[in-house]
Amino acid sequence: MREDDRQRATEFAKELYAAGAIDTDRLDASVAQLLAARSEIELAGVVRSLPAPVALTSQERQLAGPLEIHSGMGRLRLAGRWQLARETHISADLGSISLDLTQAEFDDHVIDLHVYTGWGSITIIVPQGVDIQVIRHRGGVDSRLEPPVPGLPLVRLDLTTNIGRVHLRHPRHHDRPRRWPRSSRHR
Repeated sequence: MREDDRQRATEFAKELYAAGAIDTDRLDASVAQLLAARSEIELAGVVRSLPAPVALTSQERQLAGPLEIHSGMGRLRLAGRWQLARETHISADLGSISLDLTQAEFDDHVIDLHVYTGWGSITIIVPQGVDIQVIRHRGGVDSRLEPPVPGLPLVRLDLTTNIGRVHLRHPRHHDRPRRWPRSSRHR
């Protein structure tokens, strides 16, 4: 197990405490468990016991099948509260696509996100700590993401832009303050 994974997980717990999402006792217990973890699986388990940095869809509201959103021409922008199914397909024939995942609800800890535009750029704004894996891409990818926190949700990306670039970034400080949820809901 890498020590920087443990450090990121410990910082995540401290940020939850600073945001009021967990109390002092929970912080102390979590940090002790993170420091005692002997494997990445144990570390991830402790992180999953803490409130998630993204909203998780309640079981009764989770989508049964893939979510498909298509725009013919023009810019497609999804931001604010919106839902990501376990498998989500977003496409535009002509136009840029902008996806802000910071307030999106995730149907699962692992999301398969397929994004296609025939002509235009793709921008995906990713919450701090969430793991992003680019499984397949066509077009240049410019990633400005920090390493993920082990145990936080994973978004697997299949990206295509025939003419344009893909931009992956965290919210800018002036875009939106970094906030962890105040709920103590367990996953």
